[in-house]
Parts: sequence; structure tokens; C-alpha cells
Amino acid sequence: MKINISVLIIMFFLAIGLRAQQNDCKVLLESISGTYEGKCKNGLAHGKGIAQGTDRYEGTFVKGLPSGRGVYKWADGSFYDGEWKDGKKEGKGKLVKKDSEISGYWKDDEYAGEELVPSYKITRSMNLARSTFKKSGAIEGVRILLLQAGSDNVAIENFSIASSSGSEYRSGKMYGIQNVLFPLDVKVKYMTWNKMRTGQIEVIFEFTINEPGAWEVTLNN
Repeated sequence: MKINISVLIIMFFLAIGLRAQQNDCKVLLESISGTYEGKCKNGLAHGKGIAQGTDRYEGTFVKGLPSGRGVYKWADGSFYDGEWKDGKKEGKGKLVKKDSEISGYWKDDEYAGEELVPSYKITRSMNLARSTFKKSGAIEGVRILLLQAGSDNVAIENFSIASSSGSEYRSGKMYGIQNVLFPLDVKVKYMTWNKMRTGQIEVIFEFTINEPGAWEVTLNN
């Protein structure tokens, strides 16, 4: 069988070009930024690959950092097999050291526990169209905004808040709880008109916030 010399030459230079691309492909985590073999995008490790420096990582990269599923092995032999985000342990995984093993969930590179505790949890919702939770501001506590069809609900009667800690306050049309301890259990109760304004309804909304912070909760009828 004859071998086309031209095809061999093309394949040779393609292989050289691919290796050059891989050598030029950067890994942004310094501890594994020595050599890299794998997929690349815009000059950064992106996709499945292997990076070797002081430590070693084999798995998925996004924009030059371990993100997705992968195994990170330290120089001392310890390793983490699990989920990553932006170069940090994030999600479910297992950390194995010489004399210990930890399985569970990580958040922002820190161990969060065997079970993943949600930032907040709704335990009861009655006569409420929708609710939203978001972190807003710098002072820990909870602010509660009441809306109807996307605008301020001005038809609120018999409003009450019961919480496991903190003190209630009001600022304009906003209700809030300050000086709180997390996790925080909250029960909100009030009367308002329904959307058709044909009658009044009682709204009951109960929730727990586990993650400390400045929270804004919006209740929309």
C-alpha cells in the first residue's frame, strides 16, 4: 500500500500545531499551571484536560479554571474528587487525606456538611401568587416588600410578623426584622384584596432563612 507523502507531511504539521496550541493554553490556577494537555478556547483551558504543576488536576475546565467534575491531587498524595466552580471546591465531592476521608458538600472551597442545607426554605404559602428571595444590602436581617400585580400593595390590613429572633420595624411601605440570629424562622400574615378586588383574602407565608445575610423577601399577590 502506497503512503501519500503529502498527507503525512500535513498530518505532521497539524500535530505540531495542536501541541503548540496546547502549550499556549493557559491554566489560571498557579498550583497546576505547569503543563496542560486538553481542550482549549481563546487561549485558556476549556473542556476536559489534565494540568500538572506542584499539584495535578484532571477534569473539566472553564475559562482556565477547574469547573465541573474533576480530581485534584496535592503533592502530599491527598486528593479531592468532586465538583468545582471557578477553581474552588463547590458542590458534592470527597476529600481523601492520609488519615481521614470526608464526603459531602462544599461551598466556596469550604466544607458545608454531609447534606446540603438550602439558603432558605418556604414551609407554608397560602393565597400568594409568588415570592422571591434575594440578598440585598450590608446589614443582616430581613426586609419584606408587599406587592400586588407588580406594584406596591396599598390594601394591607392586620399585618403581623412572628420570628424566632430579632425585632420588627417598618420603614415606609417596607416591613423588616433586625438584630436577628440565623437560622431564622418567620411567619407573615395579613389581609388583602384579591386580584379582581371582589373580596378579601387572608395571606399566610412561612419560611426559614438558614444563610446569614441581608435578605429581601418580596410577596406578590
